[in-house]
Amino acid sequence: MANTLHLGASSLTGKSVNALVEETFGKSEFPLALRLTNNTPRNLVFPDIRAELKPNFSAPDNQIEVTFKDHAQLTRFASDVDSLSELNQWGDAMALDALDGGQLDEVTAKVPAGGKGQKKAATEPKSPANTVADDASNIDKK
Repeated sequence: MANTLHLGASSLTGKSVNALVEETFGKSEFPLALRLTNNTPRNLVFPDIRAELKPNFSAPDNQIEVTFKDHAQLTRFASDVDSLSELNQWGDAMALDALDGGQLDEVTAKVPAGGKGQKKAATEPKSPANTVADDASNIDKK
C-alpha cells in the first residue's frame, strides 16, 4: 500500500507539516524514494533535492521522482513547501507518494536527480568560437 501525503499551508489545513511527515513517513527507511506532484499553478524549484516541477496544468511534467537521503532532508523539504504555501495561500500544494519498496524503478533511476528538465540541458552547448561566428554572421554589412 502506497503512502500519500498532501502538503499545504498549515494555517489552512490546521496541521503541522512536521507532524504530518512524521505520521506518514516517520517509520520509513532511508534513502526513501517519493513521487512529488506539484498541485500549484506555478513552477517550483527545490535546489536541496535538485527538483524542478512545472505547474499543475503541465502534466506529466508536474511530477518527479526523488530520493530523500534522510529524514532531515525530507523534513526540510516539507517545511519549504509549507512556507511557499503560506505565502501563496495554497491548501494543497504538493502530493508526496511513496514508491513501491521505497526505491526508484530502473527507468526512473536513469533520469538525473534534476528530473525531466535536465534532459534538455544535456544537449551539447555551442562553443564560444561558434557563438562569435554566429553573432558576426547576423550583422548587416553595408
